[in-house]
Parts: sequence; C-alpha cells; structure tokens
Amino acid sequence: VQFWYYLSQHSHLSVFTRTSLDGHLQKQGDLIGVSESQWRQAKIDLYAKAGESTLPFQKISECDFEANSCGWFEAISGDHFDWIWSSRSSLSADFEQQAPSRDHTHNTAQGHFMFILKKSSSLSQVAKLQSPTFSQTGPGCILSFWFYNYGLSVGAAVLQLHGGNSTGATVLWRVLYNQGNRWSQATIQLGRLTQPFHLSLEKVSLGIYDGVSAIDDIHFENCTLPLPVESCKGPHHFWCRHTKACIEKLRLCDLVDDCGDLTDEVDCAPGLQCNFENGICNWEQDTEDDFDWTRNQGPTSTLNTGPMKDNTLGTAKGHYLYIESSEPQVFQNTAALLSPILNATDMEGCTFRFYYHMFGKHIYRLAIYQRIWSNTRGQLLWQIFGNQGNRWIRKHLAISSRQPFQVWIMGFLMCNLPVDLPTPPETSVPVTLPPHNCTDNEFVCRSSGHCVEKIQKCDFRYDCPDKSDESSCAMEVCSFEKGNLCEWYQPIPEHLIQDSNTFRWGLGNGTSIHHGEENHRPSVDHTKNSADGWYLYADSSNGKFGDIADVLTPVISRTGPSCTLVFWTHMNGATVGSLQVLSKKDNVTSKLWAQSGQQGAQWKKVEVFLGIHSHMQIVFRARRGVSYIGDVAVDDIFFQDCSPLLSPDRKCTAQEFTCANKHCIAQDKLCDFVNDCADGSDEMAFICSTARGRCDFEFDLCSWEQEQDDDFDWNLKASSTPVAGTEPAADHTLRNSSGHYIFIKSLFPQQPIRAARISSPAISRRSKNCKIIFHYHMYGNGIGALTLIQVSVSNRTKVLLNLTVEQGNFWQRKELFLSGDEDFQLKFEGRVGKGHRGDIALDDIVLTKSCLSPHHSTKEELAEPLPTGTFQFVFGVFTGWTV
Repeated sequence: VQFWYYLSQHSHLSVFTRTSLDGHLQKQGDLIGVSESQWRQAKIDLYAKAGESTLPFQKISECDFEANSCGWFEAISGDHFDWIWSSRSSLSADFEQQAPSRDHTHNTAQGHFMFILKKSSSLSQVAKLQSPTFSQTGPGCILSFWFYNYGLSVGAAVLQLHGGNSTGATVLWRVLYNQGNRWSQATIQLGRLTQPFHLSLEKVSLGIYDGVSAIDDIHFENCTLPLPVESCKGPHHFWCRHTKACIEKLRLCDLVDDCGDLTDEVDCAPGLQCNFENGICNWEQDTEDDFDWTRNQGPTSTLNTGPMKDNTLGTAKGHYLYIESSEPQVFQNTAALLSPILNATDMEGCTFRFYYHMFGKHIYRLAIYQRIWSNTRGQLLWQIFGNQGNRWIRKHLAISSRQPFQVWIMGFLMCNLPVDLPTPPETSVPVTLPPHNCTDNEFVCRSSGHCVEKIQKCDFRYDCPDKSDESSCAMEVCSFEKGNLCEWYQPIPEHLIQDSNTFRWGLGNGTSIHHGEENHRPSVDHTKNSADGWYLYADSSNGKFGDIADVLTPVISRTGPSCTLVFWTHMNGATVGSLQVLSKKDNVTSKLWAQSGQQGAQWKKVEVFLGIHSHMQIVFRARRGVSYIGDVAVDDIFFQDCSPLLSPDRKCTAQEFTCANKHCIAQDKLCDFVNDCADGSDEMAFICSTARGRCDFEFDLCSWEQEQDDDFDWNLKASSTPVAGTEPAADHTLRNSSGHYIFIKSLFPQQPIRAARISSPAISRRSKNCKIIFHYHMYGNGIGALTLIQVSVSNRTKVLLNLTVEQGNFWQRKELFLSGDEDFQLKFEGRVGKGHRGDIALDDIVLTKSCLSPHHSTKEELAEPLPTGTFQFVFGVFTGWTV
C-alpha cells in the first residue's frame, strides 16, 4: 500500500490489517517522524497469515486444478478415503476407475481435478475437502463448480460453510444420489459474508462406497467488495466513509453491509427495517388470511424447497419468514403480513426494499399490495409466480401515497399440485343485486341491472354491457400464463385432497422440473416456447398405474354449429399413459377424442369438432401409465367459433339456403352432416334423401362400392368394436364412440404398399360447381397414403389429392372442386405403410347437389324450390310446414 504522510519529530504511525471489523489486528509496518517535518511517501508490503486469503485486497477467482490444488486439501487424512489432486492419466490401473475419464477444464485424460480415492473400506471413513480460509465476500458473491457423482453406491455429498470461531456449520448444497456418468454444474449464492470462513465438501463411506466423486473448475464471481475511488459524485450515489467505495443510494439502510465498513447502515430508522433476527418487529400477521408466516432459521423441513440460510447473516444462524406448502394447506390458501401504518409520502415517494426466495416444485405466487383502507386488498404493486431458483433475490418498489397506507405481503400456495379444487367454482354473486326487473329465467347483469336470458350466460358471447354474463365461465382462450387456470377445475373428493400421492392435474413450467423429470416433462410451454411459460399437466410422480385425473370446464350453456376445441398436447416418456377429451351432460359422458402412448418430446396440435351442444362440460381425462416416466400436458386451449348464431337480420340470397329459423347458410353446407342452421333444417331427410354420393357410414357404404381388383377392403367400424391404438375415438357424424366410419389399418397381415379402394357413383361431365366434401383422419407413424383419384369413362386418371405420413390425431375437413371432359367416377385409395401403428379413416363424404348423374336430364331441376318458414315435429316425425 502506498500513501503520503506528515509526522512531527518523535511521532509514531503504525499500519495494521484485519480480515473483519472485529478481527485480530496484524501489524504490517511502523513509521517514525524525523526532525525535518515534511510530506513523505511510504510504501508498505502487506502480508497475510498462512492459509488466510486477504480479501478484499486479493480477488478470489478461479481454480481449474491444472497447476496445483489452489490451497484446497484433505482435512481428515489417514483413513484411506481421501480427496486427492490428480488426473486420469496419472493413476495406476488399480485406481483409475475411481476417477472421471476426463477433466472438465480441457476434457482430456491429462487434465487435473480433485477426486476421492478409496484404498480400503471401513464404516468410519470420511473424505473432507477443505478450502483455504477467506476473509469476507461482497454482497453479490456466487460460487460455482463442476462435480462428478456417479455410481450405484456413490452416496451423498454435502458442501458446508464454516464461519470464523463458530462451531456450527451451514449446509449450502447437497447431492443425494447418482447423477450419471458426466460432469454436472452446481451454482451457490454465498452473498455478503463479513466474517472469515472456509468451505468443506464431505462424503461418508459407510463401508459401501463405490463410484466416482470429483470436483473441478471452482469459480467465485462478484465476490470482492467495491474498490475505493477518488470521488463519488451524483445524487444517486453514496461515498463510503472509511473504505471510500462508491455505492448506489438504493443500497443505504438495506440491512446489508455493502461498503465493507458499515457506514451505509448508520443513521437508519429502525422502525422502517426488519431482518427478523429478533422477531417480526412492528409487522403483523393478518388475522383474515388462512394461515401465518413462520419465522425460521436454517433449512426448511421439506427437502428441495426453501432456503438453507438467511440473507442477513448468510448462515444457518440467521432468521427469515417463510410459508410451508405441504399439508394441511391447500391450493390458493394465503398468508398475509401487514406493515405498520406509514405516513403519506412526499413528492419523491419512498422505496420498499426486500429479499425474496421462491424455490420448490410447488411454488405458486408472491404479491405485494399497497392499501389505504383496512377492509380492502388495495393496489397490486408487484407479483411473481413459480419457482425462481435456490437464491435470495433483491427487489425494490417505488411507492407514493397522499394518505397513510400499509404494505401487504401475500403468499399464495400451490401445495402439492396447484389445482386442488374439490368442487366446481361458484359464480361470484354480489350480496345485493342492482335494481332490475328480471324474471327467474333471466340473468341480471351485475353493474347495470340489464336482463338477458339465462341460456345466454356462459355461451362465449358478451351479452351484458359489463360482460358479467361470461364471468366464472369457460374462457375462449387459455394459455395458463401467470398461473391462471381460466376456471378449469378438478372434482377431487375432500379426503383425497389431503393425500399428496393422489394422481391429479397441476400447473407447471420448465423451471420447476427436477432431476429425473427432464426426459418426460415439457421443458418449455407452447405459448411462449420458454422455460418460464406455464402449462397444465398430470404429474405421474404421484398415484399408481391406471389412476384417472379429470379437469373440467364450468357448464357451457350452449355452443354454435362451428364450435371446435383446439389445444396442444405433449405426451412423452417410456410409460406415458393416455389422454381423453369427453363431453359431460347430466353426469353422462361421451368420448370425443383419445390418444395414448409416447408421442415424442414435442407439442402437437389437436382439433376436436364439437358443433352444437347445450348445458355441457368439457373434460380432459388423463390416465396414469405403469410408472412415473411419462407426463401428459396440455396448453393453449381454444374454443374456436363457439358462440351461438346471432339472430338473423337480413334476407338470404339466391346462393344461400334459408333455414327454418331464418338463418342463412351457403348452399354447399346443405346435407353435409353438420347442423349448420342450429335447428337441423339443413339436414332434413326429405331434403337430403336425393343427394347422391352422400354417406355417413352409419349403416353401410351407401352408394359407394368396394373395388373388386384391389388387395383388401375398407372396414366399417362397428359401434361394438373397442377403440385402441391409432383409430379415431369417435366418428365425425355423431361425435361419439357409437358412431361409424370406414378405415384401414397398417397392421399385420396386410403387406406394405397394398391398397384398398372404394368408388363413387358416376358423375356427369355437365356438372357445374360440383364439389366433394369429406373428413379424414390419418394418425400413426406406420401409415401409407390416402389418394383421391378421378377416373373417366375412357379410363383416364387424374390424382386430385395425395396425403402421406401422419396428418394429426383428429378429423380434418377437405373440399375439392370437380370437373371433367368426360363422365367420371371418384376413387378413394388407402395404402398401408411399413409400420405396425397407423390408421386412415374416412367419414361424412358428400357430393354436392351440383354433381349431376350422367342420366340426369338438363331440363330437370335438381330439386324443387325449398319452402321457407318454420316447421314442426311430433316425436321426431315431420308433420308439415307452417307458412
């Protein structure tokens, strides 16, 4: 250290160093004044005691163990179970299997590391790798290293912090079992440590140790205190009194010694601070919440959750507040902490600073509110969801208020799984409704008192000016972001809510994945394609083989004719179970869609046509596989075009069909097996009976015929045939498992490339605007191809469509215009593939009314003009028109 000094004669100046504010002083030099007083320059070399680092004067950086052990050493020698410094190439054949084949730094056999060498076995063997002693660390200090923990009997390893003269140790990190034959990284937040300390990495043999334990590339980052500077200017900075470091003013009075001399923590208001070392200060537990915050020191009681040390002292002796997510708490239970009542702020406002730690698989939400009335939650200042890692994170919030206020800290629990809702969510109804004249059969709009029909509540259309008719209803789009469940719930009985081993649905994201789940849980969501994006998943780490978990929408009052459920699913893992989509009405369920088995580590799109329904719920049903290796996940659920038809407000054109209820639809939608009018008038038997080439396969192939010169036939799926594998779970016509369709299967005994064909009735060349409409389903990795061929009377062929490989596990609609110079037929050809899993299915084939028969007279009309008006049914039999 160099400095200038001025000493009078016989004056004496000594220079000392110490490694902490209350540490032992070590004399580094003496200066004595001489007769001629003047400014003189001194230069004193500073020395440290053996084994002691000189932080903050000497920066802690990296150790790759290439040159030596960097002062790390085996602290318990002589038991033949020791950490040693070496490389794989330096070991004899007797011991080389106890070390990694390569180091991490250079990935070579010549690279060096520390590893455990076992020469004999006994119960009392302990390998303890101890670091040099470090004097202190800065507030942002992070320790990282690469470790090897491989072998069936490799056992656990624990990294501990030992401080100064203290006999207690703080566990910083542990690994419990085999991590695979590879180097893995560990990152640990040390934070501000003001006392000398050392680290130890311990492993106990218990006489059964067999494996590879090693460490390499130890790295300390941001561990020095800020350096002294000659000046510290600006209104947002503070110049430390003794160390002369320059820090941000936001770090004053934050209960952390950022300067290194504590001058940033003087002249603070004790009533506005709390480090929880001696209680909760002047903060209070809210009496209106579900449970309380708990004051704790050291690790929490649940493994792999919570902090191992506090932020103030950075050791297990320090205290903090936390909430426990295990039983008896349930989903969205809250614990609230109230600040003292604070005075109104000035024009500059004030800053609320705190450190938070959110670590664990089932973390849900932390929120900060500012309130001026005691009976309200107040204004949301900030919130955060989910696992944020095993670290303390600093946060500061700007607050301004013209009135006295309180800060309200609320923790929300996810518990073991986040959607533990035992009963359907009830609509939130105000105690007093606004003035209204609504009847019992009408819904009262909450803010205005307007009346709408009850059937208009929860129908995907806003009918109330304040949109209250769609509150607490199934949401049109749900991405699950910010932990929003969009009113989906699961009906788990009360006694199972308390059972943490129940197979059920929960919210998850990539950051909450634990070791062992990487290969079957989605690492990213579909919405954001990021690890912090949310999705809904059935966690197979709970439950047993065959267990079922349902998640449902609230009751949907009605849907429109084009309603389609679109979602993305992720099913990966060797023993993943199955997923079904069901409709539920009056406790009767119908299967709409199903998928089972591993689908790969990717999100796949699914579309399920719903059409017109009333008073029904949609159910996602997951079934657990034989083991935990395989989770079912869904994301981005979209009820597409599901709002009912609006009341007709115009007359239909000549190119449209007038429904009995006065709605207008395109002529091409007549007789297409879809209730487009919403009253069934476009699918009436007397209208559709003359349609040629129209077939729903409910009874037979209609006017389509099996070819005689093909290799095998299309099969008609009977309602009694159980569905398994890759076949559609429901047909397209009836949209349930009792409906029929035709299909071919890529399965023994058919040989690859063999074909099955069906042919249509003949179609006249004079047909104008003729179209074919059909629905197909092609699913499985072993399918061949689906081809639609046009064959003329002179046997000329034209391929209209050729689909190969998997197209998705759902029905898809296709429309094609038809024309020809000669009369022609259409042929659907299905070819099997080389695999053993795959189906091609067809349903609801329609040739539009513009497709003429070759024998049709051009003077004839396709059909009589359709009457307009309304019609009546008695027991489903048409009885006549009412004009």
